[in-house]
Amino acid sequence: MSKHDKADEARRGLIDSVKGKAKEVVGAVTGNDSLTAEGQLEQTQAHERKEANATEAVAEAQAKQARDDAAEAKADGARQRLAANASAVATEDSIEARQAAQKRAAERAAQQTAATEQTRAELDAQQQIQRAKADEREEIGDATEDVVDAAAQHQTSVQVAANEKAEADRLRHHAQNVSDEADLP
Repeated sequence: MSKHDKADEARRGLIDSVKGKAKEVVGAVTGNDSLTAEGQLEQTQAHERKEANATEAVAEAQAKQARDDAAEAKADGARQRLAANASAVATEDSIEARQAAQKRAAERAAQQTAATEQTRAELDAQQQIQRAKADEREEIGDATEDVVDAAAQHQTSVQVAANEKAEADRLRHHAQNVSDEADLP
């Protein structure tokens, strides 16, 4: 029932109550029992209509309160869902951030391990190069000693040969002299 209808109903109830009271008073003053009873009946009906209107107003107020409560509950539910969604998003973002940080840490560790292994490999390669150069120097030193020894031996052999040739030349010369002296008549 609209506010306008309620106001009309309240006015009609008040008018009926006043009319009933007037009929009751007129009936009592005139001694007309029928008019008095009719006035009392109209007053009773007006009173019942007033109570019905009051009950209806209470019922409408309760219905409105129930609708307001339902709307508030719906709004609370929506707020709670939004909060839960926000919490879920925040949790998911936190998990994703933690996973990304772990991934970056793992990548850094892998890069560091790779760099360490590369450095170790480079050091090993340099050590092998140093060992190879040392071996090469040693072989060159050994070869140089062999060449020096061979040159010294050759020099000695040449000297021995020269000495032997000189001795042979001397002996030949001596033999020639002996032969020349022996041919002397």
